[in-house]
Amino acid sequence: DACVSCGANIVLSKLPIGDLATQYFADRGMFCAGRVEDGDIKRVAKATGGTVQTSTNGLSDGILGTCGGFEERQVGDERFNVFTECPVSQTSTIVLRGGSEQFIAESERSIHDA
Repeated sequence: DACVSCGANIVLSKLPIGDLATQYFADRGMFCAGRVEDGDIKRVAKATGGTVQTSTNGLSDGILGTCGGFEERQVGDERFNVFTECPVSQTSTIVLRGGSEQFIAESERSIHDA
């Protein structure tokens, strides 16, 4: 109830979110994702201006981040949560796909070298 009453529309968690909780959020028009990696949560918080919370106690609209748009996109076999028009966006994501791990590793090294 604390997540809903603070005004959040999207909830990301490092821990798994059960089916009952997922349905609870969906019934209230909210998106939730569990098992999100720590680095991804920190990147989203930085881009949206939000604050990572360790508890649902004391939630307020002051800790919430904002973005202009959100959608879940399917790329191949994987789903990605895409946040757009973030006010503090100093981050971006590049999705690399290729025929072999060697190609992907070489592409990643090239991006880091650039």
